[in-house]
Formats: sequence, C-alpha cells, structure tokens
Amino acid sequence: MSAIHLVARNDALDTNPSTGAKIALVTNGSDWYWTVFCVMAVTSLCYIGFTYKVERRERFFHYTSIAAALFMSITYFSLASNLGWTGIETEFGHYQNGGIRQVFYARYIGWFLTAPLLVLNMALFSGLNWVVSLFMATLVEIYVICGLIGALVSTSYKWGYFTIGAVAWILLFYNFTAVAVPSLGTLNACTVEPKLRSVFLMILGCVGLIYSLYPVAWGLAEGGNVISPTSEGVFYGILDILALPALNSAVLFFSRKLDIDELGLGIPEGTRNSAPAKSAGAA
Repeated sequence: MSAIHLVARNDALDTNPSTGAKIALVTNGSDWYWTVFCVMAVTSLCYIGFTYKVERRERFFHYTSIAAALFMSITYFSLASNLGWTGIETEFGHYQNGGIRQVFYARYIGWFLTAPLLVLNMALFSGLNWVVSLFMATLVEIYVICGLIGALVSTSYKWGYFTIGAVAWILLFYNFTAVAVPSLGTLNACTVEPKLRSVFLMILGCVGLIYSLYPVAWGLAEGGNVISPTSEGVFYGILDILALPALNSAVLFFSRKLDIDELGLGIPEGTRNSAPAKSAGAA
C-alpha cells in the first residue's frame, strides 16, 4: 500500500490535471487524500478480519461496516487521484477573488452510499424497528443529496438546498434522541449492562457534533468559497475519519454485547440437504 501511495501521489495531479478550474486541489491536498484513503483501506481490512471473530449469523453490523469502509476507500482513492469533480462558478469571491472552483461530486456519492449504513447501525443498535431505521436512513440521504445539489449550483439558490438539508439533519437527530434513546432503554442488554446506555449516549453526542460540523465545512468550502479545496479536504477528511473508523468502530465493538436475536438481526444460516429424508420404502 505504501508503494501505491508513493507512486500515485506523485503522478495523480499530472495525470489528472484540474483543467478549467482556477480554485483547485494542490499536491498537499492530494497527499492528504491518499493518507485518508490508507486509513479507510486499513479500516476495511480490520473490519473484514474482525468479522471472523464472530459467528456468521451475528455479522450484520460487521457486513454494513465493511461496506461503508469500502465505499469510503473508493471515494478517497478518487479524490486523491483528482477524479470525480466538476468546475462550478463560485457565488462569492472570498478565496482568490472567486472563479471556477473544483467541486468533488465523488465525495457526495461516497457519503450517499456510506451515511445510511452508519445511521442504520446506530438505529438498529438502539433496538428500533426496520421502518423507523429506514426512515432515518432516508433522512441522511436527503441531507447528502441537498449538499450535492447545492454544491453544484452557482447562484444563491444553493442556500435553499442547504436549508432543506439542515432540516433533514435536525429531524434525524430528533429521532435519535426522542425515539432511539428510549428504545435502547427497553433492551434486556441494557438491563444486564447499564453502561451500554451511557456508551450510546456518548456516541450519539459525538455524532451530533460531527454531523453538525459538515454544514459548517460546506458553508466555508462549496457554499461560501472561504477556504481552499485543500483546506476543505482536511476539514471533511477529519470528520470522515471520526465518523467511520472512530465512532462506527465503537458501535461495532459494543454491538457484540447485544443480543442479536432480540434486535431481530440474526442472519439465518442455510443448511445443505435440509429436506427431510425419504423412508426406505418411499417412491
């Protein structure tokens, strides 16, 4: 992986130049993206390895975590390679007096695929049913889609999408605090180990802080053109590392203390030759 890192980081911006974009990624930004890619790739490998530490029927949280980490690995490989972007005229001239700014739509594709899985892990961890959990996953997708569309709009109408996304996030966090937390209190696992509730509340508080910072980063980057694409990458990259390798790993670790059957997440194991044997005299 180190060899790939060293070769790719020297060639990425030369092979895939930011043609047509005045405000674009520089070498330091690409290097940072390669670093985050390595973090996500190692996280994927660790999740895959840890999967074999649990029974197959208890791997729901492991499978969703592996998929999320792989999606983010692909995303950051694209960002580091300076791919998956388009040029958008900035609304404001705060950074370099404005102009065509590089906007990475690949980042939003990665979030669209990853964020619902992380929300599902949190929701199902708390014992919520599938209907509410899928509704919450849909809210985070609205949150991401509004960010993408707003980033691709060059006029002040982008702030309309920003507002809709913020409302979706507020509604999502309300469901976490007003629905998921009480649901967690009804689980037998929390009766046996009361600290699980405290752990969940701590993780939820961190999630609230981290996901509230994404709109701040968006406002400074794609929205307001206040910071450079490299600073934007550092801001988003730190948040992504905290959201996936850090917080989701905590959810994955503590999920082992839950009764998978009580959550309704046990994965049925198929058995071969499970049909009843015929009697000797049967036709």
